[in-house]
Amino acid sequence: MARYTAIRAVGESVLELMREACPADELQLGPAPAFELASLGSLTEGQSPPADGFYLILWRVGIGGSPRNLPPRRARDGQLYKPSLPVDLYFLLLPVASRPDKQTQMLGWALTFLHQLPALSGEVINRYTKGGPSIFRPEESVELIADPLSTVDYLSLWDRVKSGFQAGMTYVARMVLLDIEQVEPTGAPVTERRFVVGAPAQGL
Repeated sequence: MARYTAIRAVGESVLELMREACPADELQLGPAPAFELASLGSLTEGQSPPADGFYLILWRVGIGGSPRNLPPRRARDGQLYKPSLPVDLYFLLLPVASRPDKQTQMLGWALTFLHQLPALSGEVINRYTKGGPSIFRPEESVELIADPLSTVDYLSLWDRVKSGFQAGMTYVARMVLLDIEQVEPTGAPVTERRFVVGAPAQGL
């Protein structure tokens, strides 16, 4: 369960963890490689080529699980709220470089790093998110799972990005719960029960 800014926070935290661990010298990346949230439009043909670095693109969002079956959310103060909205976040990670050999090295490092990345705890996500209050509770977590595309979906992405597309990997963060700040209506608590004994049957 997290605030609506959870979508941005998940992407930012992954990129900041990559920035912190990246062997820039080995990958010949220079002093300030890019680690950015991007859009497909920013990599399309006809624009200036992006700087060498890693770009994380949120290319699809889905509703996860069975949202109608989730129970109301209970806050720490005991207040009940409408059930959270579960979303699946589909990311495309693109290592971009001016030379193919460099790009493939960057891709290899990124694949192995994210393969070893444990589930992101709420504390870690909050620590690496830029500005703002805490978004996730410390006990919450998000797992980023490799989710390779089918050939049809891959070619569709290729067609949208054109010459700006380089080999990458797609990932999904499943069941990220977005809090709904609407109070769940509840009836008054039951304080007594009444039993009617010996009442005449109706209709006889």
